[in-house]
Amino acid sequence: MGVIKKENMVVYFKWIPLILCLIAVCNFIHAQNDTTSNSAVIWNKIECLTPTIVTLPNSFDATKSHTLVVGLHGFGSTAESFQSLSKPFTDAGFIFATPEAPYSHLRESGTVGYEWFLYDISSYIMLERPASELEISAMRVTTEKQMDMVLEDLKAQYNIGEVYFAGFSQGGIITYLTGIHHHDKIDGMIIFASVVDEDWLGKDDIQDGKGVRTLIIQGEKDRAVPFEYAEAARDLLINNGYKVTYRTFDGGHSVPKHLLPFVIDWINKK
Repeated sequence: MGVIKKENMVVYFKWIPLILCLIAVCNFIHAQNDTTSNSAVIWNKIECLTPTIVTLPNSFDATKSHTLVVGLHGFGSTAESFQSLSKPFTDAGFIFATPEAPYSHLRESGTVGYEWFLYDISSYIMLERPASELEISAMRVTTEKQMDMVLEDLKAQYNIGEVYFAGFSQGGIITYLTGIHHHDKIDGMIIFASVVDEDWLGKDDIQDGKGVRTLIIQGEKDRAVPFEYAEAARDLLINNGYKVTYRTFDGGHSVPKHLLPFVIDWINKK
């Protein structure tokens, strides 16, 4: 009977973990191949807590109704940062509220921002490609659930008169969809640098929201959302019976603060 030398036993034992790993990998691949052809995707709606920052006008009087402006920040931003737009609105006597988007996004700076739906950033402009099922599903949850809850909570807390949504970029998309879906609760929508597509509406008919006043403001040098996309949104709404005011400015992908007095005048002019 042969004798196994000690040094050979050491070599054998060194190979055992590698062999076991290879077996595990093979079993995993085999299992994946067995299940892929018989798999399905189920979308789950879950509850989450999101803050809404509210700034009241100095003239706030709880016994009187105040116009509410709900500001929706862009992709990767925050509710707090969008509050930088609040002063012209509160000076006009409006309540200015900024909800935070529900999905966290890690920015290049290492800080956390938020997005309204799980955006596929392979294309900066969604109209250049079909929206994914995941994007559309997240849009619907945000539009139907979160925006409805934001309105209910604000109306329970404050004496609210007219309601306007003002959204920038990705927040503009949610503003469009909210104005159409919740058309019975909203008086107007203000769109900064954004787009809309009928395919994103789900079961909603775009004409449902034609009674909602609409203001579109677009930078002529916007590279993220070129002005022709804003014009396409304008034409889509006008062709479906909306009353649309369209204004451009010499600038890029931003909210033009110098035009906020124009926005406030537009809100006040019925």
